Amino acid sequence: MAFTVEDLSDLIRILKQHPEWCAELRRVLLTDELFQLPELMRELIEVSRQHSTAIAELTEAQRRTEQRLQQLSEEFAAYRQLTDQRFAETSQQIAELVGVMRNMLRRLERLEEWQRGEAGRRAGEQYEQRVIRRAINIFLGGEGGSPEKPGVHRRLAQWLRTLRQQGRIPDTNEDPLLADLIWWKGEKVLVVEVSLKVDESDIQRARQRANTLQEAGVDAIPVVIGEEWAAPEVQALAQQEQVEWMVGSGLSQGFLQFRRLPEEDTTETTEH
Repeated sequence: MAFTVEDLSDLIRILKQHPEWCAELRRVLLTDELFQLPELMRELIEVSRQHSTAIAELTEAQRRTEQRLQQLSEEFAAYRQLTDQRFAETSQQIAELVGVMRNMLRRLERLEEWQRGEAGRRAGEQYEQRVIRRAINIFLGGEGGSPEKPGVHRRLAQWLRTLRQQGRIPDTNEDPLLADLIWWKGEKVLVVEVSLKVDESDIQRARQRANTLQEAGVDAIPVVIGEEWAAPEVQALAQQEQVEWMVGSGLSQGFLQFRRLPEEDTTETTEH
């Protein structure tokens, strides 16, 4: 028997009158898979919703991570800038400190050099004063002294009168008034330069200052006295310039000859 359109219409009418039969009819007409399809769709929709939520959470987590990375990058850049600035400031401070220390070292070196110079100058002055005080023993008699002594100064002034009258004014290195010691026996006059270490300048001053007195007609002999020669060639220069000497334990022939001159008895003494 065939199922007609009228039968379908009757079936629809009956189902409307009895809606509870619809579920039973669906179970008859539909397979289990098709019958479970709505439930499966709901589950799929729920899974999709959960996935969407998870993706949104992951997206938000990624956004926060990127934001944190950006923040850390900015903080690192700021820290590096601050570190570079502090390093530059520290380097500048170190450079300034090094400069200060170098200046202090230079000043200390100059101070030490000045102290050595002062010590050498004082030692030289003390040695010069000892030579002047011992002159009568060193030269085995005679008289004289520093040009600062009034009696020696007057005698030098008398000897130099002729040159002054001629308008001849000796310069510093030529002026016997600046010699360390003037000593004489009779007509022989020593023009003496005294130094712990006798150098070329001592030789030249003694020679030039004796030359000045020789121009004035005085029988002047240049002499250097010291503890040692500044260099071996200085002794050769003294011999070349005909400058007599007493250096250390050594004495030149001219120095020995002056010592041998007789000591004159005089009632007039040189003023001190």
